[in-house]
Amino acid sequence: MSVSTKLLRAVLLALCLLLASAGAFAVSPAPLPSSTASGRVDLTPYVALLEDPTGKLTVGDVRSRFAAGAATPAAASGISLGLSRSAWWIGFSMPAHTTARQTDQLLLELGFPTLDRIDYYAPGSQTPVTTGDLFPFAQRPVAHRNFVFELQPTQEDGPSLALVRLESAGSLSVPLALWTPAAFVEHTYVSYAGLAAYFGALLALLVYNVLLWTSMRERAYLDYVLFLIGLGIGQAGFTGMGNVFVWSSWPWFANLAYPLGFALCAYGMVQFTRSFLLPRRLAARLDLALQASNALALATVVALLAFPYALGAQMMTFTAILATSLAVWTALYCLLRKVHAARVYLLAWSLFLLFGIAFTLRNHGLIPANFLTLHGLEYGSMLGMLLLSYALADRIQTERRDKETAQEQALAARQANIDQLLRSEHELEARVAARTTELAAANARLSQSEQQQRELAQRDMLTGLANRALFSDRLRHALAVAKRDRNRFALLYLDLDKFKPVNDTHGHAVGDLLLKEVAQRLTQQVRESDTVARIGGDEFVVILRAIDGDQSVVQVGQHIVEALGQPFLIGELSLQISCSIGAAIYPDHGDDELSMSRVADDAMYQAKHRGRDQLCLAQTAD
Repeated sequence: MSVSTKLLRAVLLALCLLLASAGAFAVSPAPLPSSTASGRVDLTPYVALLEDPTGKLTVGDVRSRFAAGAATPAAASGISLGLSRSAWWIGFSMPAHTTARQTDQLLLELGFPTLDRIDYYAPGSQTPVTTGDLFPFAQRPVAHRNFVFELQPTQEDGPSLALVRLESAGSLSVPLALWTPAAFVEHTYVSYAGLAAYFGALLALLVYNVLLWTSMRERAYLDYVLFLIGLGIGQAGFTGMGNVFVWSSWPWFANLAYPLGFALCAYGMVQFTRSFLLPRRLAARLDLALQASNALALATVVALLAFPYALGAQMMTFTAILATSLAVWTALYCLLRKVHAARVYLLAWSLFLLFGIAFTLRNHGLIPANFLTLHGLEYGSMLGMLLLSYALADRIQTERRDKETAQEQALAARQANIDQLLRSEHELEARVAARTTELAAANARLSQSEQQQRELAQRDMLTGLANRALFSDRLRHALAVAKRDRNRFALLYLDLDKFKPVNDTHGHAVGDLLLKEVAQRLTQQVRESDTVARIGGDEFVVILRAIDGDQSVVQVGQHIVEALGQPFLIGELSLQISCSIGAAIYPDHGDDELSMSRVADDAMYQAKHRGRDQLCLAQTAD
């Protein structure tokens, strides 16, 4: 075969392949099946796409282009158009009435809640049904977190092409499904229940860590709370749950919730990394990179609020990937530096990074949209949150163990010091024992001596009775007690009669013996609570406490007179003396020491003037 023949065949073959390829793209969308056993049809194999870069094509223009075969079949992996400024038209053929059992109503679901504007054109209609996250939730044709439209199957002889026009400043990911009402309701219950469990767990973790921060005031818990708040806002915006239950009347926030929440999430993630792993202690440059990531996250928030959405959305994507990557790198770095808390932390952020990258790649159309890429962020974030909560709890436990170890070491050191002190004490006790005994004996002798000195200072040397000082003290005490208890007492002044002749005749030695006998007889005539004192040569005083009346004082005085009137046997001598007594009663005759003494002394001299050897009771002043 010649070379020219081979070349001709190659050209013909290439032409055939080109025509076949063109024919594949020039066909209209295949019609949908008229029924499905599962109640759901994935529309991806049945749709075609048309890009409108200017956004000015009318529905009539688009129908003409679809009829001319200008549309492109959707990729089998799913409709993921990434970040695009163009308007996109999606067309599919509606099923016709074929059997009496065919459901009259079908539901079209666009399972991506962050699309800005959606216009649905029923077959043959020029008027769209418009919704999107830029519009109030109440405007949606079906109240659902995703965008849902009610479809009516067409007749066999009518137009069948349905069109959906999409515009969004964010990612254009369009999972399309056709549902029967019963299957859609069941699917909605399941999906809402799963999301409710997810957000319930997130809220529980949020409240728990708020309480921990309130109790412990540790920065890591507050940063983790900030991370959870950002994650909750972002996920509520991305899943559409926030549009349904929280900000349904705020379309401006519904449009920003997803990127704004994840920008705050990235900021909280980095702050939590810094406060939990404390990288500034190990690598100042790494901590500086984390701070730069935080600055970028804050700049993303500003861009979302002040600049076009597309710029902030692109910054958010980069910020989220950067923050997660830095968190993973920091955890790996700390793990290599033997930081205990870094192991679980690394695993948690690795899951976040893995699912976050898949989520971002799917948003940009680089990987297909499927169940894992659509919902992996929820599952990944939930696993990550649980692991981070475990890491926080493990950190608390580790810090507690470290604290207990430090306390045990401190107690051991303290016990060692105590043992040393005890040994020193025993040594000191051994050395001081003898000295202590000596000091105790010396103190006992000193105490005894002091007691003797006190007694000598307050006792009459000859008779052993109270002296003038002790008498004055007892008299003051008697006055105080009588005033407090409102009772009476008596003061007796006593002077011996005929005592001076005894001294002159028999000498002072006999006189002293006589005074001792007088003291003994006086003591026998009064109670133990009374006081007998010698205040002069032959002068004595008696304090009678708590008397019943004047008569009792008179009786005691007479007994004293009678006792001292009896002869005294001093050796072989029988001596006869007597006494004169003056008595004053409180408060009748005085209410202080001076007045009582003066009145009793005057009464004693009155007794002497009356003939001695008697008691004279002072007279009460009129």
